[in-house]
Amino acid sequence: MKVFHKLDDFLDFAWVQISRGKADKKSPARHPTFITSNTDGFPNARTLVMRQCDRENNQIEFHTDTDSCKMLSLKENPHAGIHIWLPKVNLQIQMDVDVEIKTGEITIPYWNNVPTNSRTAYGSIPSPGTVIKNPFDYEYAPDQKRFAVLICHIQTIQLLLLGDKHIRAKFKKETNWQGEWLSP
Repeated sequence: MKVFHKLDDFLDFAWVQISRGKADKKSPARHPTFITSNTDGFPNARTLVMRQCDRENNQIEFHTDTDSCKMLSLKENPHAGIHIWLPKVNLQIQMDVDVEIKTGEITIPYWNNVPTNSRTAYGSIPSPGTVIKNPFDYEYAPDQKRFAVLICHIQTIQLLLLGDKHIRAKFKKETNWQGEWLSP
């Protein structure tokens, strides 16, 4: 088990793990849990595919259908949580993010980079979450107008490393990522 005595080393280690989510399709960091508040006040968690991560700008990017439930939630409350569990290194990463939503023509360059077979996730008929009678009573209708880019501006990162002695720390953008140790 890794042991960290310096907060900066712990954060560096976490960013290496986060970055693997973009570089390695087999990394669990590629499929984090994305949590929003439903319009009824309950949290709603789902797995998304990380499309980009950028430590320099403290951002993570996801794509979604503009008619999805998460879009309705984000329009009411543009804050979300991201959770990543990395079993090989026993690391849990939690992030609080402010979500910037990009839609329309500005997303065309992003859309052009989406593989054709992946575009089916953006534009199904009826819209995602609509009640249907049978499991296949929907059609794929890829549509760039139904494509949204979610730029997640990271505000806090909390790390929990499990081991013989757990290690926990929290880092905040508002303190220029100077961390503080927390009791696990």
